[in-house]
Amino acid sequence: MSTEHQRYSPDNQKSVIDTFAAARGFDVVRTYQDNGKSGLTLSKRPALQQLLADVLSGTADFKAILVLDVSRWGRFQDTDQAAHYEYICRDAGVEVHYCSEPFENDGGPLAAILKTMKRVMAAEYSRELSTRISRAQRHQAGLGFAQGGETPLGLRRQVIGEDGKRRNILQPGQSKAFRTDKIIFAPGPAREIALVRRIFELYVHEEMRLGQIEIWLNRKKYRQASGRPWTSAAVRGVLTQPLYSGRYVFGRRYNNLGRKSMLSPDRWVDAEVMEPIVPAALFEAAQARRAATMRTILSKQELLSRLAQLLEEEGHLSGPLVDRCPYLPNRMALRNNFGSVRAAFRMVGYEIPSRCAKNPDGHVYSNEDLLDELRRIHRERGYLCAHAIVTDSRTPGKSTFVRRFGSLRRAFALAGFPMTWGERQIAGLAHKAWVGGDTHAPRRPIRRNPDGSPFTDEQLIENLRTLLKSHGHLSGPIIDSEPSFPGRNFYYKRFGKLTHAYFLAGYFGTKSEISIAASARKKQTAGIS
Repeated sequence: MSTEHQRYSPDNQKSVIDTFAAARGFDVVRTYQDNGKSGLTLSKRPALQQLLADVLSGTADFKAILVLDVSRWGRFQDTDQAAHYEYICRDAGVEVHYCSEPFENDGGPLAAILKTMKRVMAAEYSRELSTRISRAQRHQAGLGFAQGGETPLGLRRQVIGEDGKRRNILQPGQSKAFRTDKIIFAPGPAREIALVRRIFELYVHEEMRLGQIEIWLNRKKYRQASGRPWTSAAVRGVLTQPLYSGRYVFGRRYNNLGRKSMLSPDRWVDAEVMEPIVPAALFEAAQARRAATMRTILSKQELLSRLAQLLEEEGHLSGPLVDRCPYLPNRMALRNNFGSVRAAFRMVGYEIPSRCAKNPDGHVYSNEDLLDELRRIHRERGYLCAHAIVTDSRTPGKSTFVRRFGSLRRAFALAGFPMTWGERQIAGLAHKAWVGGDTHAPRRPIRRNPDGSPFTDEQLIENLRTLLKSHGHLSGPIIDSEPSFPGRNFYYKRFGKLTHAYFLAGYFGTKSEISIAASARKKQTAGIS
């Protein structure tokens, strides 16, 4: 059943099929039912797919298939498709019977001719219906009435009666009560409208890229209209949504009878339906920047040339680094042109470091090798902790131990040093001594300036810049070592994660980049020693 037409309701079909079965001596042992599904394609009819699978697998516990009429078997636009499905059932020993057709499906010439005609009529009915519906939708869209789809952020659907009076606002999942009612778009809550305008301002005035806006939105814990986290594609959808300029554009894509295609702009329906919720100048500036970005289609050679430039400037490459680069498209362009980001990096002479740590001989560390490294650190320092691993120039990073053993605690236990309370105390005091803190009293939490005012984001980021300039890199222990500013936990709560605060301070913004920089420092330290 693809519509609510009473003739094709499941109950009516079942009644006709039961009558046919009783007259022919059949017992109905199983029912395959596709409710509200289009008969145009097999892919959208799971029940018919299951029926064919049962027949072809030989597990079917029936010898005949009863269908109301030829159109219920399918309105396939290629009539041979319907014939093919009937043939494979018959070839498997299961006959197909049409219960309300005026002919017997006995394989004779009359049945073949009538079935072909019926299939053509069913396909033609779908074509005519699709054309009528498409024409009606385009006409209604031209009058400013919504034609389905998700409601964009900052907008709501509102019912308008036959008399032209506006009625209630529809919530997600709700529909109009009367067929004569229409749906129009109306401005949504002020906070959503403000967020939409802020997205446009970030894109136009602050010249942020889509990925950067995505990070900003998710860090602030904003959500899409559907409640899902933001993605770059969702940000692009907001920036290109004509409804924010007060215009409803419909019919850009043609998807009739399962065939998708794009229509030329001169065939789009474009109607002015409401007051803009984004200033016209701001909206046009966003479209101009978007158009300029789309026009910059780089050849493969140009992409590689710019990628090589980035490698020369940074000394390494990564996906997030490419996304932030102002003269390169995002990493998706590399995947589309070269198959993968790794393949593009290889073509400019850069190999992404393996996640498997290797010893000085060039061999991958075994589990026992890693545990021996932990035992060596304990012999040299008298304790074990994450900081002891990070600051040791001869040992792989702590992430290697976590990936290999599941956690540092388990790795320490396997090495013979379970993290008892006493071990934690020794490690904590030794760590404080290393970073120059008080080894006797715990550090007092710092949450405000000396004058009692709260720390601003700019003050916290400026502190990171100072630490970066002083140490050459950033880490949690370095932040904790600063006596006049909050520790790393304060940064976690304020910025969501340390890597984002690092990025704002001008340091690497991803764990992979920080790990690469740490490895480089270790090699440099080992070379000096």
